[in-house]
Amino acid sequence: MRILITAAEEEELITARQAFNSLSKSEQYGLDITYMLTGIGTTSTSYKLTKIFNSSAVVFDLAVNIGIAGSFSADFPIGSVARVDKEFFGDLGFETYGGFQTLFDYKILDADTHPFKGGALYAPTLSPVVEEAMSVYKKASAVTVQTVSGLPEKTVQLKKDFTAQIESMEGAAFFYVSILEQIPFIELRSVSNEVGERNRAMWNIPLALDSLKTAVKILMEALSK
Repeated sequence: MRILITAAEEEELITARQAFNSLSKSEQYGLDITYMLTGIGTTSTSYKLTKIFNSSAVVFDLAVNIGIAGSFSADFPIGSVARVDKEFFGDLGFETYGGFQTLFDYKILDADTHPFKGGALYAPTLSPVVEEAMSVYKKASAVTVQTVSGLPEKTVQLKKDFTAQIESMEGAAFFYVSILEQIPFIELRSVSNEVGERNRAMWNIPLALDSLKTAVKILMEALSK
């Protein structure tokens, strides 16, 4: 099975390599994995994904996006892993006197214009074996932003407008390109911090990376069957 694993930062991608190295030889044998560092943000992610999907001689059976992220919800405490099944672009739109409005709110774009459905991007259903294995992780609605939230009023707005549980800087771009290129995909995000004031002393990146490694290993084990 040909798999593309993407992450914004090297320390996140390392967890995938560690997960693969922890598999048995028989499990590794069935997996042909390409690791790709996308860089941070939607622009870099969109460029790198589109380029590899269209220039590679390999046709990938699955694209995987992994990384650490912030949480808006008590359902996803620090150290937990979310399987993101719905993504929104959280800052693509207009700031108005009445508040932020998306392109869909402002009627610039129909909310059901492909690949959007109701203004959101949705992950596909994968094989029964993978779905069963990943059912240990809760599904989450995520919002992708290019300016990470640090103000209480912004956090409230994102939660209200997008029913967001997870925040990242790349997820929606990964969904967008994968859907348009017709590549099956999955996004796994491990929570390193609560969304809010940028106090890194309150983050637990080592715990988040360890949880991410475990989640990727479970996914790989399922894919190798």
